[in-house]
Amino acid sequence: MATALRMLDESVAILEADSIASGLSVIETTSSTLDLVLLDHELPDGNGISLLQRIRMNHPLIPVAMLSGVECPKLMKQALEAGALGYLPKATSTPIVLSAIHLMLSGGIYVPPKLLPSLGASLPSHAVQAKVSDEGLTERQLEVMNLIGQGLSNKEIAWRLNISEGTVKAHVTVILKAKGVHSRKLLIVSGG
Repeated sequence: MATALRMLDESVAILEADSIASGLSVIETTSSTLDLVLLDHELPDGNGISLLQRIRMNHPLIPVAMLSGVECPKLMKQALEAGALGYLPKATSTPIVLSAIHLMLSGGIYVPPKLLPSLGASLPSHAVQAKVSDEGLTERQLEVMNLIGQGLSNKEIAWRLNISEGTVKAHVTVILKAKGVHSRKLLIVSGG
């Protein structure tokens, strides 16, 4: 999985933890800089759902996706109901993982198409935690848009917000689509 994530951008910082205890420690010390938590369901000291619930309680704005070794509708529903923005079976291909991550970073929810019918009519309403503006942009995307308006490059924005340049690029793509423009210059000219 780490190899696939580095394909997003070579500057992506990947922090790993092998248990609930170490996961909580990493999250507590880096919560303000985390863009996404990929959480394995099977952990040596418990299951990922219980850690997900603790993350939601203490850090409700950190996006979390559940990883699992199986495509299990019941587990997927539990993860989404606990506040996950996605459910990724470990057998998911790299291009789909990368697309799912881009989707979740922009506030969307990812579920494998094969498991979608098991959700019924709708996703749990409380699965989406990110606050979204009237324009459909998250708070982080609004921050990025403001910094673009100040003339900062992706690298400068990444440094300022303490996120990877790849994450900035993903946010810029979503911002441009939301604003209906095709370049940063047009975004600045249109007044953001």
